[in-house]
Amino acid sequence: MKQIKLKLSGLVLISGIIFSSCMSEAETPVINELAEVSRETSQVVTGEENFRKGPKGVFYQEKFSNQSIVVGNPAAFPGFGEGQATFIGKGFSFFNQYALGFPDQNGVVFTEPAWVTEFFEKELIALGIDAEVIKASSKIVSSLTTDGKGNSIWFKSVSNRAQFDQQGNITFEAEIEIVGGTGKFQGATGVGTVKGNVMASDGKGNTTVRANIVF
Repeated sequence: MKQIKLKLSGLVLISGIIFSSCMSEAETPVINELAEVSRETSQVVTGEENFRKGPKGVFYQEKFSNQSIVVGNPAAFPGFGEGQATFIGKGFSFFNQYALGFPDQNGVVFTEPAWVTEFFEKELIALGIDAEVIKASSKIVSSLTTDGKGNSIWFKSVSNRAQFDQQGNITFEAEIEIVGGTGKFQGATGVGTVKGNVMASDGKGNTTVRANIVF
């Protein structure tokens, strides 16, 4: 059966209806997790660390404030952000993914990766990233972090679990794979996790990425 794809921001009303009938008042609201992620992302990464690189890679971290946007494709969930990242300092991020189906009775929905160039090709080119090189990747590049100086790290979402609360706010946790990059990150590989949130009221949110990167 073909999977139904819905825009995550469009699931807010649906999730509210589901929770009002399925969740008890005694259950802990997801808003507590939103506050936790927000506090975590307020701890700025300087980007000035001087780690020794080795064949097994080094620790990488980024903390970004993001803005999800509404586009014509009802299935897409793209957005962009700004923050701090190891080896990059101040950076810019872009992401894209698709929701798969409706939230279940517990407000859980999963997503799949989508090409970041679908909506941000012009922006990436303006920041010194060749969009055609990204499109030539053997793996989907669903998110990207760059310093705007030609250096970028490419990520693919391996699995992403999103959780709605009664107000439609979203928290999510995902496993990610580093699938390449440009500049000093060309050929980068690695694995990691991302934890974040999206507010129903304005589409703003925060993300924290922790990964092991080899470059």
